[in-house]
Amino acid sequence: MLYFDQVDNKRFGTKRQQFWALAHFPFHISLVLLMEGTARFITWRNAIEVADRIIWRFDEIDISSNDTTVLATKFTKFSKDLLKSVEADDAGKFNVTQYIHDLKAESEWDSEAALAALDNLFGTLLNATFKFFKIQASKKDLSKTPKDPTVNGNQYLDLFKAFKVYDLVFVYFFVAAGLTLVMMAILIALAKKGKCAGDYAAILLRLVVGCGLAMISIVKVNTAAQQNFLYSAYMLPSVLLGLFIVVVSDGIFGWVLPAPRPLVSSSNSH
Repeated sequence: MLYFDQVDNKRFGTKRQQFWALAHFPFHISLVLLMEGTARFITWRNAIEVADRIIWRFDEIDISSNDTTVLATKFTKFSKDLLKSVEADDAGKFNVTQYIHDLKAESEWDSEAALAALDNLFGTLLNATFKFFKIQASKKDLSKTPKDPTVNGNQYLDLFKAFKVYDLVFVYFFVAAGLTLVMMAILIALAKKGKCAGDYAAILLRLVVGCGLAMISIVKVNTAAQQNFLYSAYMLPSVLLGLFIVVVSDGIFGWVLPAPRPLVSSSNSH
């Protein structure tokens, strides 16, 4: 509906046809990047929902009202259930046994060692979750991470590197979404020789919505705003809303601004 309904089946000039064919190259590139970004953000959203579950669980357990033995018992069950659900072995990098032991060994929940154990447990569960969804930095970047996950918050370094990758995905996803609509507008302009008011309206709408979607990527200059948007559930619906507006408006334009019917000569009427 976005593309094929706007293609003129009649022949058009040779130069126009060549430009129309060449314009498909950037159109297909932007379409591929849009699909790639969509797939990545679907995975990203699934991982964020599991991460929210981890955060909710840590917030739900009233740490100050429990002794460390009770806390250790609660977190042991939750950690094992979570690691099992994300198919992470409770060994090696995602081993939480030591952190549970360190927590249980403390008499006070707010001691430095107990808080460090909770922090390391939290970071390990997040790492396991994002690793399961294959959200991780390149092997070259990961190799630079110190091996000991308990020193200076190193358990979060892999996550920070992985999230940096999604800074790039954020930009090319919205730029590709906007460019896809802009290229559609160009293709319509090249494909149709005798344009009516509805055609011009369809071209203008794609240009406006396309530029609007592409400009969302500018949010990256504001780190706080980008992160709030990145961790929300509104990224994919934003693009979907733009495409929905175009599809619905095409139908309205076809009804309000129909193409003029070709005149029938009197000789053909007999």
